[in-house]
Amino acid sequence: MERSMIWFENFMKLQSGIRKNLFFILFFFSFFSNGQTLQEYIKEANENNPELKAYQNAFDVSLEKVNETGSLPNTKIATGYFISEPETRTGAQKAKFTAQQDIPWFGTIKARKETASTESEVYKNKLEIARRKITLQVEQTYYKLYELKAAQNVLSEQDKLLDTYTEIALKEVENNRASAVDVLKLNIAKNNLQNQKEILKGEILTTETALNQLLHRDGFDPLVVPDNLFIPEEEPTMMLDEIIYHPELITYDTLNDLIEKKEKTNAKEALPSIGVGLDYVIVQERPNISFSDNGKDIIMPMVSLSIPLFSKKYKSRSKQYELQKEEMFQKREASQNNLENLMEEAINNRITARINYNTQQKNIEQAKQAEKILLSGYQTAQLNFEDILDIQQMLLAFENKKIEAIAMYFKQTAVLNYLR
Repeated sequence: MERSMIWFENFMKLQSGIRKNLFFILFFFSFFSNGQTLQEYIKEANENNPELKAYQNAFDVSLEKVNETGSLPNTKIATGYFISEPETRTGAQKAKFTAQQDIPWFGTIKARKETASTESEVYKNKLEIARRKITLQVEQTYYKLYELKAAQNVLSEQDKLLDTYTEIALKEVENNRASAVDVLKLNIAKNNLQNQKEILKGEILTTETALNQLLHRDGFDPLVVPDNLFIPEEEPTMMLDEIIYHPELITYDTLNDLIEKKEKTNAKEALPSIGVGLDYVIVQERPNISFSDNGKDIIMPMVSLSIPLFSKKYKSRSKQYELQKEEMFQKREASQNNLENLMEEAINNRITARINYNTQQKNIEQAKQAEKILLSGYQTAQLNFEDILDIQQMLLAFENKKIEAIAMYFKQTAVLNYLR
């Protein structure tokens, strides 16, 4: 009996020391390595994700369109040979060469370039939105993986404690201070933990696969997440006014600006276009005749106007642009409302997570105190394994809820980072 008590006291001291050392190790680990690892994953996703690459290519194409719209229409060059040679005073016409260049009305090319440049800004904003969404997905998946692995670690610690209590129970059975039923109950609790651990393995594998896909890795590479995270003591503030700088809203503002540029371009294109050209006719000399300008070639400069007299397409375009402006305004209002609701929900969820975290911290401390009281009575009375199991189940539930609260806090922080 005396040896059993000495062994038990040593076990309690060792358990307390492990918990303290583990706390400090996890504290420093979470602050100095976790943030850097997550940022590396985000950087990797931004560099490798095919969706982002597609948006980047679309943006690059839009930049090239600025050069495309700044060029003049094709120059027309034509030539012809007179099968039946028309006779003129200076000789017979043999062949004709024509060159013609159409020039849009003054300011049309500039308006087109401004329109294409504004359209490239739309693609730039869409690229930024896609980058933020990928970052949000990486962060959400990362913190989900943390939640699952942290729960797995808690189960492993509980499993070790159950092994210890089972060993104590077996010794107590030998001393007639416990029954075989106590051992069976501990084994049942251990079986339930093993069941939960197996389920978590599958969930962890699925989440790791999802994160590897976001990083666009060829194979299944190991992923590093912290063993523990801590909610900061001070709650960061975020104002609804910050929403107006979100790229989703800026995109609608840019789209509205694009429509105005298209209107300006449409008005320029509705004006006549100018054409300049030159005809060159080769004239054959008259034989056996000598006079001034005999065989002189013909050079004829030309100017033309292309007037859209019967086209209604420019008026129709103008009407379409007015309707599109109203459409952009309504979509922007709806998007702002959605973003504001998303922000308010994220802020409230983060506050709720902090409240739950603090509550679970208190519950864990009180449960450990109850555990300590039960174990301290082991020196003078029989250890109540049923009460021990109840406390361990409570501790497991409190630890899991604490982990859920931490994961929820950081997931909502990721949403707020997306909205900034």
